[in-house]
Amino acid sequence: MAELTFVGAAGTVTGSKHLVSARGGRFYVDCGMFQGTRDIEALNAVAMPIPPNETDAIVITHGHLDHIGYLPKIVKDGFRGPIYCTPPTAAVMEIVLEDAASIQTHLHQRGFHHERAHVVPPFYLAKDVADALALVKAVPLDTPFSVCGVSMHFREAGHILGSAFIDATIDGTRTIFSGDLGRYHRLLLHDPAPIGHADVIVSETTYGDRDHTGNEIDSLERVLLAALDRGGPVIIPAFAVERTQELLYAIGQVQARQPKIAQLGVHVDSPMAIKVDALFARFPDAHKTFPNTPKRPFGARNVRLHVTTDESKELNAITGPAIIIASSGMATGGRVIHHLHRCLTDPRATIIFAGWQGPGTLGRLLLNGAERVRMYGDQLKVEATIVSLEGFSAHADRTDLLHWLGTSDGKPHVYAVHGDPPSAKAFAEAIEQRLSFPVTLGVRGATVTI
Repeated sequence: MAELTFVGAAGTVTGSKHLVSARGGRFYVDCGMFQGTRDIEALNAVAMPIPPNETDAIVITHGHLDHIGYLPKIVKDGFRGPIYCTPPTAAVMEIVLEDAASIQTHLHQRGFHHERAHVVPPFYLAKDVADALALVKAVPLDTPFSVCGVSMHFREAGHILGSAFIDATIDGTRTIFSGDLGRYHRLLLHDPAPIGHADVIVSETTYGDRDHTGNEIDSLERVLLAALDRGGPVIIPAFAVERTQELLYAIGQVQARQPKIAQLGVHVDSPMAIKVDALFARFPDAHKTFPNTPKRPFGARNVRLHVTTDESKELNAITGPAIIIASSGMATGGRVIHHLHRCLTDPRATIIFAGWQGPGTLGRLLLNGAERVRMYGDQLKVEATIVSLEGFSAHADRTDLLHWLGTSDGKPHVYAVHGDPPSAKAFAEAIEQRLSFPVTLGVRGATVTI
């Protein structure tokens, strides 16, 4: 019998790593970094359960950092096997990992510049990223391939561009790894594929305890009209992969309804997001058709792309109504920090968070009603209006997850992972009540037989 060990994203949302030990060898499903509070990020320093040079392969569901961010580290430590993913994920992975290495190097150098007593060395360097990318083997959706004697194929997950869930037959047991599942009826992406027969399902539970509310375009329209009345800039921290593109599409839809919003400048201040934009043209089958021209990216008008540092600094002159989309989505770094530092104390400004905010992040603090936050050594009084638009979340909510699980034949055993403990527990109870599937909560470090 094969074994499954929960190495990450069990009891937490991030750090996704599931170790499969089968007759033909041992491989990971996903290899992500832990993100969030200091104690969670400290888990990145915990040794892997088997030596990297004894790991035979890695299979990746999608290109978010909490699913791929550990790849350069495991390669640096000796892993030399193949890394399987879909073609769009391979392209996303290159952008995300190169950016991650650059940020780590920058923070390390800044630490020395400010003569800090303890300077954390980079987790990995650009060379380690290049070494990891050299091991990637891209496999299209619905195309059979074999890993350590396990037959599997990728199927549409609808989470971000290129995302997939894994359909694997392990020693005769049909096992599904959800990765991160997307929502149904998304603006840009296809719906998740149905499961069919399954014996075991390893399912994410990020929003397992609640549903998203409201139509995202209607909600964005209301928020932008209110922001326009306040008279200040609108800052949207946004993930570079898919979220920025979906926001541009939604803004274009609102602009068509509201002429006064159509007059606002829309500024994309994220070189990484601009690179991801190009992938939508490169992989047309990986998403729905949408209006897109150089002058109206994703259908939005009055868009200006800010690539260089000087172009980013030009946005400091904006004090009136304008929309600024910048990374990162949880306000943990990136160019958006400068815009928040400038605008949080402005009662005319509006800050929109369009997605899940990890524990300990600035985004979570602000959504929880923090009256003051510390940024760049300054104590800032929060005067701006803080808004959450969960309708833009790329994660399936409770209803979506239950619907997807319900496309499975029979009564598969579900392992609930990739969620904060209250969310995972609530979703486990919902599965038992609605679907009568047996459920086990994944525990980091625990091994189960499949």
